[in-house]
Amino acid sequence: MNSIQELWGKRVKEYWNMAIRYLRLIGNSGFLFAIYIAIIAGSYYYSELLKWLPELFPATSFLAVVTALLLTRSRLRSFIKEGDLVFLSPIEGKLAAYFRASYYYSLILQSFVIVLVVVLLTPLYRHFILDDGKSILFVLVILIISKAWNLLAQWEESRLLFTSGRFNHMLGRFLINVTLTYLLFAGATIYFLIAIFLIKGLLLFFYYQHLKRQHSLKWEFLIETEERMVMSFYRIANMFTDVPKLSTKVSRRKPWSLIPNLLSLDQKSTFKYLYLKSFTRANDYFGVYVRLLLIGIVFVFYVQFDFGKVFISILFLYMSALQLSTLWNHHLLKIWIDLYPIDYTDRKKSFSTVVFSLLVVKTVVFTGATLLATKLNLIEPLLVLVIGMTVSYVYSFVLLHRKRNNHV
Repeated sequence: MNSIQELWGKRVKEYWNMAIRYLRLIGNSGFLFAIYIAIIAGSYYYSELLKWLPELFPATSFLAVVTALLLTRSRLRSFIKEGDLVFLSPIEGKLAAYFRASYYYSLILQSFVIVLVVVLLTPLYRHFILDDGKSILFVLVILIISKAWNLLAQWEESRLLFTSGRFNHMLGRFLINVTLTYLLFAGATIYFLIAIFLIKGLLLFFYYQHLKRQHSLKWEFLIETEERMVMSFYRIANMFTDVPKLSTKVSRRKPWSLIPNLLSLDQKSTFKYLYLKSFTRANDYFGVYVRLLLIGIVFVFYVQFDFGKVFISILFLYMSALQLSTLWNHHLLKIWIDLYPIDYTDRKKSFSTVVFSLLVVKTVVFTGATLLATKLNLIEPLLVLVIGMTVSYVYSFVLLHRKRNNHV
């Protein structure tokens, strides 16, 4: 038994040793500084948004759905590896202590997430529902207890063979959770909440225990789930530094993947084509690019202080530039790339050209959004265009080269 617990502790230690190294790199990056600025600006506009929302805003329903989604998605970090399918699955009955440690570990981390979300939603809660610190503490206790139930339930659901069965169970839990959270935020009496918890308890001790007796663990699913969670962290870290263990995810994304086909078919366009194709299809480069663009447009239309639209546009442009710079790492460890009969200088120039082009597109879109938001007042849109073009060029052809040289 001790050796099983030692195995769990060893795996957790290895994971956090790796994670801390990447978190340090993220903490030292300019991207995180941009996030800090966005948080500071967002905290001011949060209060303004609360004043702007109408009195009939369905705050109770909104809070209930958000927290119910947070409760329902309760993945357990098992730290299972591919080799365990051979070495640990034969002793599945002796792994209770291992999975119990994983359960408490997951509960603690996900409880921190709940606390963070509740803190973010507290101004909305106090503005529309109840300005009471004790009630917020009560909400936290109820949500954490419910999170503990959801973790146990989802763990037993992972024994099901088919995805459809797991999805149906998750949908059922969501309906129970949203009922609980709605009653919680609506100020229902304690007896209704007790009734919901009694239902959860009966499901846990009867239905889910029956599920446990009828089905063994699905090790392939556990391995797939664990790898998916680890890869999610790697994808975030890959935005700031090279992550060798990151597996490549490819999506078709028509018609965006056809954009590289517009390039001329000469030798100098080889790396432009490669990086554009990687941007549109590989991992989540395209998705992050679009999300930053859409969020930036929303902020551009929302901010009202002088030259605030210029500040927001350039801030999100810089965040996007930092994100795009990681595209270089996508092919950094691929040896066959070095077989191309193309000079390394041309490769760097092609990469800078691709980054510059994508930043120019974002600059033009932000300029148009600023023009509409200012009701055709030309001063701020012109500033966005001029500063944006300057930032795009300097970052792509000066700072980016310097960053790459330091990396090499």
